[in-house]
Amino acid sequence: MRKLQQVINSKWIQHPVFWVLSVYAIGNYFAISNLLKFIDFFYSLLFHIPLLFLVYVNLLILVPKLLKKGKYHFYIPAVALLLLVTYGVHELTFELILPALPTEYYMVSFTDAEVLITIFIIYLVLSTLLTLSKSWYKLQQVEKEKLSIELNSLKTQVNPHFLFNSLNSIYSLALAKSERTAETVLELSNLLRYMLYEVGEEKVDIEKEVEMIENYIELQKLRADDSTKVHFEVQGNLKDKKVAPLLFFPLIENAFKHGVKGVSESAFIEMTLNVGKGIEFNIINNKGKVDDLEQGKYGGIGLENVRRRLELIYPKSHEFEIAETEKVFEVKLKLK
Repeated sequence: MRKLQQVINSKWIQHPVFWVLSVYAIGNYFAISNLLKFIDFFYSLLFHIPLLFLVYVNLLILVPKLLKKGKYHFYIPAVALLLLVTYGVHELTFELILPALPTEYYMVSFTDAEVLITIFIIYLVLSTLLTLSKSWYKLQQVEKEKLSIELNSLKTQVNPHFLFNSLNSIYSLALAKSERTAETVLELSNLLRYMLYEVGEEKVDIEKEVEMIENYIELQKLRADDSTKVHFEVQGNLKDKKVAPLLFFPLIENAFKHGVKGVSESAFIEMTLNVGKGIEFNIINNKGKVDDLEQGKYGGIGLENVRRRLELIYPKSHEFEIAETEKVFEVKLKLK
C-alpha cells in the first residue's frame, strides 16, 4: 500500500497523466466534429508546445525563485512577460514548426488571441496552485511527523527514577519474603508493557488507562509511609470513552514526589476522575518542605509535559488550573 502511494505521488506519474488528459481535453475542445479524429489530437499536440513551455518555465524558475520567496513585485511582471513569450512560441509553432513537419495535414492557428491568453492563464494558475498546494501538503506532513515525534517523546518522560525506586521496593519485599512480591512484579510488568507497547495511539480506552493508573499508584505507595493517605476515586461511565495515554501520570508522579515524603502524619493525596460528557481529573496533595519545591517551581517538567500534550492533543478544548496554598497543592484538569 505504501509503495502504491509513493508511485501515485511520483511526479514521473502525475505529470504524464496530467498532460495526457490535457491533450485529450484540448483536442476535444478544438475538434472539428463530434467524433474525435487523429487530426484533432495532432493539433492538440502542437497546441501543447507553448503550454509545456509556459508551465515548466513557471514551475521550475518563476515559482521557486520568485513566488515562494515572496518576491511578488518581480513575479507578476515576470508572469506577464512569460505570457507574451508563450504567445510568440504558439505563433512560431504553427508558422515554422508545422510547415517543416513531413505531414499531409495543413493547419493554421485559428484561435483568437483573447482565447489563447485565457487558456494560457488557466494553465498558469492551475499549475501554480497545484504546486503550492502540494508544497503546503508536504509541509503539513512534516509538521504532523514532528508533532508525532514530540508526543511520543512526551509519553516517555515519566520519571525514570520511578522504575529504579519500584525495583528497590520490590527488592525490599523480596528480602522480607513478602507475599506481595509476585503481585508487585506483575503490576510493574503490566505497567511497563503498557508504557512501551500499548500507547502508540493518540487515544486509548479510558478503562485501560484507569487500570494502569491504579497499578502505578500501588507501586508508588511502596515508597510512602504507612500513615500516608492515598485515595483514588473513579466516577461515571468509562465504557467506550477514550483519552490521551499517560496524560495523568506526570500529575500523580508530582504528587508523590513533592507531597508524600514519609515524614509527616498529615501526608495525603486525593485523586478523582469523573467521566461524563467530558473528563475531569482533580488531584490535591500536601506540600513538602520548601527546599523540596525546586525553588518555587513546583512540579517542573511534569506539569510542562501535561501542558504541552494538552496543547497538541486537546487544543482549545481543555482547562488546566493549578492552585496552591502554603500547605496544599491542587491541579484541576477538564477535557471537553
